[in-house]
Amino acid sequence: MPHILAIDDEPLYPRLIAIALGPKGYQVDTAPDGKRGIELARQVNPDLIITDVMMPDISGYEVIHQLRREPRFAHTPFMVLTSQSELQDKIHAFEAGADDHLTKPFDVDELAVRVAALLHRADHVAIDQATTDSYVVEEARLIAVHSLRGGTGCSTLAVNLSVGLAGLWEGPTLLVDLVLLAGQVALMLNQPLKRTWADIAQVDTADLGHELLQSITTRHDSGLYFIPAPTHPSEVETLRVGSLLACLKSLQKHYDYVVADLPHDFSELALQMLNAAEVILLMLVPEMASLRAAATALDSYARLNYPPGKIKLVLNNTFPRQGIPKDKIETALGRPISMTIPYVPDRLVEAINMGQPPLYVNPDEPVSALFEDFAFLLSKDHHKKTKPTRPSEGWKRVYRRFAARRR
Repeated sequence: MPHILAIDDEPLYPRLIAIALGPKGYQVDTAPDGKRGIELARQVNPDLIITDVMMPDISGYEVIHQLRREPRFAHTPFMVLTSQSELQDKIHAFEAGADDHLTKPFDVDELAVRVAALLHRADHVAIDQATTDSYVVEEARLIAVHSLRGGTGCSTLAVNLSVGLAGLWEGPTLLVDLVLLAGQVALMLNQPLKRTWADIAQVDTADLGHELLQSITTRHDSGLYFIPAPTHPSEVETLRVGSLLACLKSLQKHYDYVVADLPHDFSELALQMLNAAEVILLMLVPEMASLRAAATALDSYARLNYPPGKIKLVLNNTFPRQGIPKDKIETALGRPISMTIPYVPDRLVEAINMGQPPLYVNPDEPVSALFEDFAFLLSKDHHKKTKPTRPSEGWKRVYRRFAARRR
């Protein structure tokens, strides 16, 4: 019997929730305020928590924030039930880590449907987490996406590349958002910020076991796993680079691929990740400032003795005209461009605003095919050279395109 906890200082709504869900086989417990709601949640470990926002002691946002920091509630579904209906209110709910937002007064049938959907999704997450807990592979291929200049499309590439790798091989792929001050991976995947890197800030490195790391890992509907950057810049100050690196080293043992969206600098974190990466994707756009930043990055890579084959240039055509031509960029930097993202601003901006990566929502359009083919080319050799026993839809698409080019 699914166990629901309803937290609300207005007695009417917990009763309505019990009336709506009780006949459908749910056990409903209630709490009259946020503090007692947190206490009761810790006692009964509910399968789903419904909370009001405006309460006399602490807000529903704070209830979610406090409970989300505890590993056992990392993947518990939270629904915000409130009279606040503005877009900004919904954004606040999702930023706090809520999975759903329902406005008072509510329709009891709609509430029941949404609760069932959240519990169904949570069941799948539990199964997936159990699978990755026992999944041990050779150490993951680490792919770092880097640029010394912001606005070049690093996060767009990291997200779509990760979705492509997860879809091609249907094995565990992890995307880590290491742009700690302003990471946008969760936004681009339209996912609430349930748990982030900030939730391990106070944990000793020796205690960073896989179970704890799984508690800050979220699964997207595409099958991709990701760890988002902290919600607020103030949370970054408590994070230790050594702890982050220890986490990433541990995570590599449980995934086929790890894609890291790096900060736009040579900070200690970025440098350590660049050292560990098998492949570095250096992003640039066709204008002089970006070209200069790319040249600086390449010079730094050379001083760090990175082999040339480790580095691949990706050109993002962010404007239609007056950009520096590709051949001149290659001449100036002394190396070829491995991938060129075409000028498709409407499609990519829409993808960011809607949180819908093109490769996930429309895999057959040209820009999606470009990301998917590039994901294949960056895959492990034994993946590329061996036809899967049960080929994924992504693999079939890539195979058809490659076959068509050979004709």
